[in-house]
Amino acid sequence: MNLTNSPQRFGLLSKLIHWLMALLILSLIAIALYMDTLPRGPEKFELYDLHKGLGLIAIAAIALRIVWHRVSKVPAPIGEGIKLKMAHLGHIALYLLMLAMPISGLIMSLSGGHDVKFFGLFTIAGFAEKNESLNEIGSAIHHYGGQLLYVVLAVHVLAALYHHFILKDDTLKRMTSK
Repeated sequence: MNLTNSPQRFGLLSKLIHWLMALLILSLIAIALYMDTLPRGPEKFELYDLHKGLGLIAIAAIALRIVWHRVSKVPAPIGEGIKLKMAHLGHIALYLLMLAMPISGLIMSLSGGHDVKFFGLFTIAGFAEKNESLNEIGSAIHHYGGQLLYVVLAVHVLAALYHHFILKDDTLKRMTSK
């Protein structure tokens, strides 16, 4: 399998980044949903640290994804007309949300005076003085962005399945097979 993309298919590196990002995002969502059920305490704070560390990985992964897609151009999209425009808008929404979620989470934590620990390797210190207005903005973006991310991810998955099972084109195969 080729490491780089071809005009017809995504290469191994694009596929790895895509599926690792999917796993990372689903893990972040699962941790966030579980954290919300817990009372304030040590277990919840440990999960916050895990969530924040994975969020930092998400920032690096999306940056890598963007750079890689500039270096190794993505295959031309399949489809035309409104379907092509919808796919393009969907991908823009996904990329914006993949950036907005970890960045807003970082802003929310730091402006709230909370450190962001990266698995014991380093710590980004929270602001010495809390910034309530910045914290509220980060919190709102993180909360509503999360809600929007659920919808966009669901549409993304449903669109891939629609292409595979209804249209029977190679959209999904380009990201899954050789």
